[in-house]
Amino acid sequence: MSAGGSEPDGHESVETILPTGAQSSLVGAQALPDGILDVSEDGILAGGIPVLVRGQIRIVPLATWTSPEPSPHAQDLWHALTAACVNRAGNWSLLDLDAERDDAIGAYAEALRAVAASRVRYWIYSGKVAVALVRADGDGTSASSSLALHVVPEGWLFHRAPTAAPPHAIDVRWSWQDVVGLFEHDRGFSL
Repeated sequence: MSAGGSEPDGHESVETILPTGAQSSLVGAQALPDGILDVSEDGILAGGIPVLVRGQIRIVPLATWTSPEPSPHAQDLWHALTAACVNRAGNWSLLDLDAERDDAIGAYAEALRAVAASRVRYWIYSGKVAVALVRADGDGTSASSSLALHVVPEGWLFHRAPTAAPPHAIDVRWSWQDVVGLFEHDRGFSL
């Protein structure tokens, strides 16, 4: 799950990435694994897929890294999940993280800006759910950059979807320690 190496500038590079089996399960499920919409607390889905519950958001942590650019492994996972989502729902859309809005899309974008999200590709799946691949960039030194998959209500990414008032206090924060804690407590049982 972890790898490290030295960067040309002498800084130590640290990467953590979802285990290969969980990556394969997630890609095979076209980024919407069985049970992810039903979980109400953090846990591990079948296939070893970790899921963190943050209100209405389901977060699948994919990778973190401290180097300026993601590793080839993280890039491969980004591309594999993009292809899986395209296969299920067609081409992606990009979330405009700079747009100031007073609706659910704006509330979600604000939460993403708070964690330094730099790129968000998303797809609208049937069943009033959206899937987003979120890249957040750290400063390339002590702060980690990350890649995660978010499963959110459709109205948080698609303006034509009916949505109640914008959600307040959306929390999209996570750390790799959250994932490690799940595996330490799983003891071989999955949701």
